[in-house]
Amino acid sequence: MRPLFIVLVVLFCVVATQTATAEDIPASTLKVIVIDPGHGGEDTGAIGPGGTPEKKITLEIALRLKKAIEERLPHVNVVLTRTDDTYIPLKERTALANRVRADLFLSIHANAAYRRGASGVETFFLSLEASDNEARMLAALENNMIPAEELNSMDGLKEVDELTSILWDLTQTETHHESQLLAEFVHTSLVDAVREENRGVKQAPFIVLAGATMPAVLVEVGFISNPEEEIKLSQSVYQERIARAIATGILNFEKEISRIAYED
Repeated sequence: MRPLFIVLVVLFCVVATQTATAEDIPASTLKVIVIDPGHGGEDTGAIGPGGTPEKKITLEIALRLKKAIEERLPHVNVVLTRTDDTYIPLKERTALANRVRADLFLSIHANAAYRRGASGVETFFLSLEASDNEARMLAALENNMIPAEELNSMDGLKEVDELTSILWDLTQTETHHESQLLAEFVHTSLVDAVREENRGVKQAPFIVLAGATMPAVLVEVGFISNPEEEIKLSQSVYQERIARAIATGILNFEKEISRIAYED
């Protein structure tokens, strides 16, 4: 009887292992998410042909996103870099995320282009090299929305001492892959929800992402310079759709990170 008992125990262990489901995967360690409504205060951001300022759209979407995340991930503390029409220096936005030890940082923006017909959504993660000329120009535009003295202080990336440069490189290496993964999940969910042109996931040297020590992305939810998209972006129903889509992307990212951690 003893050999039979041993065989049954081994078979039970094998079956139990093979039938593990997603419910067996431990919950993600995400605890804090920082949402950054782009621009604010004296920095209006882009202004649509109908007079809508980008700063207003980004705040309204960010507030809705906070609520959407809290509904679906009640264990997560969602912090906004601004909750009203206040100017926050770019470097202070990621500094806040670092202080509260955020697990994710998302900066919300609305795109603009000289060509009024430009449309669609695109999502960025940090890189010192831009994906293309359009990404490079967009980063330059966003980075210049701050006083010259602040921009000059960030130019130290090439002038800091060797040790700081090494630490910078290590920080970016640790978060780079997860930032790309977060960008892909958020972007896919957003494109599926709004059904606008898919402009892709890209890389660019955005200062607002440069100081983050956690996965960080910048989402361009549409072109406020496009008259039709400006109208959509101003509608509460459309803002809600965007917010819930981004929240879904975050949720999918959380599941993927949990799966990877479980397999490791």
